[in-house]
Amino acid sequence: MSGTSKAATTTKTLRVKKAFSLAGQKYDPPEEREPVRIFYESLSEQIPSSEMAEFWMMEHGLLSPERSKKAYEKKQRKQKMQRMGTPIKSPKTPSKPESSSHRQQQASSNKGDIKSKKRLVDDSDDDDNLVLSAKRKKG
Repeated sequence: MSGTSKAATTTKTLRVKKAFSLAGQKYDPPEEREPVRIFYESLSEQIPSSEMAEFWMMEHGLLSPERSKKAYEKKQRKQKMQRMGTPIKSPKTPSKPESSSHRQQQASSNKGDIKSKKRLVDDSDDDDNLVLSAKRKKG
């Protein structure tokens, strides 16, 4: 064995982070015919309130500067709330409130349904009572 040791020469390559002009943009815009891009653009058109589409398009630089800034601020607020452990509810459209008499009728009818749906448990382990039907032979 030789007493000389090889010095390991390592060259570090630093990754230069790209700077984008739009707020919240992390990636280069995908090609126009990219399936993922088509999906999120059509989702944004069909459901303009979709946060998922808005955030994806913001991160890929497909929103206008004003809209990108609003989406970025919205995402920052949402992430901050998640870090704090505060549950976030998305705004829902108000539904038609049910009348109290309708609720009482449902509650009383549900009690009978629960009793009828209960399964009877048979504690016997023997299979003596099991009857198998005879298979028909095709002729």
